Amino acid sequence: MQAQRYLYAIVDSLPSRWRPSPNGVGGGVVTAHGVRDLVLVASPVGLPPARNPRAEACHHDILAGLLDAGAVVPFPFGTVVGDSELASWLEARWSRICSAVDHLRGRIEMNVRLLRLDSRAPANEGAAALLRGVAERLVERAGLAAWRYAPTGHGANVAASVAFLVPREEVPAFLARIAPVAARVPDVAVVPTGPWPACSFAPPLEEPAPTMAASA
Repeated sequence: MQAQRYLYAIVDSLPSRWRPSPNGVGGGVVTAHGVRDLVLVASPVGLPPARNPRAEACHHDILAGLLDAGAVVPFPFGTVVGDSELASWLEARWSRICSAVDHLRGRIEMNVRLLRLDSRAPANEGAAALLRGVAERLVERAGLAAWRYAPTGHGANVAASVAFLVPREEVPAFLARIAPVAARVPDVAVVPTGPWPACSFAPPLEEPAPTMAASA
């Protein structure tokens, strides 16, 4: 069986105090390897891991341990590449990776969860519109260009979240700006969480970048 690597992230300026975890996803030791002027954080794995809460929590914890790096480009859960293919896999995506490093440098993700306080009320279009309206007020107050809105839950448990890409040093100011929204919405709990690695803002890397056709 071909040796494989489970990929967590590409990082720039990995802090000297960072220490690899002895137990990555699948049980392998997490390592950091230089790739050009960046660092690949990965661990050996046999078979692609099953998606379950324990494996997802392990993936998330390892990413969270990289937050002090200058830039973190996280890979989605379950990104596994054969050792013999790793160099070509990275090469095919390198321009996108470098663009993402520049875009995410010094930035982290803050996630704001929106939870209906009365879960007994029927979940209908009005409930969805309520959550969307709160999200729009958060976006307006946050004053940030990069954000993602995602409805979550279903039935009576309909909820939503808004992810923001925030400069690391502006997190306290961001929380202060959105605080009035949390204080003035009677039917929705507004719950900020983070900081997290910017998973919502990482580029899709499942497929290699398209190549330009040669001109005739």
